[in-house]
Amino acid sequence: MRKAMLLLAIFGLAGSLWAADPSLGTWKLNIAKSKFPATVQAPKEQTLVKRELGADQFELAITGVNADGTPLSAKMTHAQQGGVVSGLSADIMAVLTTVAPGESLTTFLQNGKQVQMHHNIVSKDGKTMTQRIKYTDDKGQLVDYVGIWDKQ
Repeated sequence: MRKAMLLLAIFGLAGSLWAADPSLGTWKLNIAKSKFPATVQAPKEQTLVKRELGADQFELAITGVNADGTPLSAKMTHAQQGGVVSGLSADIMAVLTTVAPGESLTTFLQNGKQVQMHHNIVSKDGKTMTQRIKYTDDKGQLVDYVGIWDKQ
């Protein structure tokens, strides 16, 4: 009986740890620490807010200013454990896979073809999120850069 209770307690703790997602909150892109290739113009600023909408839904809201001065604003939602991301344009689909609390992979598809991949990892102390983005540009060249986000 004690072993059964201990086993249930361990599973209960593991479930509550999984539910506590360290990527929730407000994040600001640290442009100075981010690594942009020469072919990518760094935005002037970006802020990402990830919040829980309900028991199994998260919302991502990105705001900022692009390199050319135009405003950036987007909202999307996804299930806590991943799945199809909603709120994108009609011709783009994204699938988010939750690897572990604070780590996710998002694959972007256009007309059924993979066009971009994001890999996000929150640091163990919860203060920094590293976002690696890979895609092929219009010239067929692989673009690979790293964005460093600071928790606000």
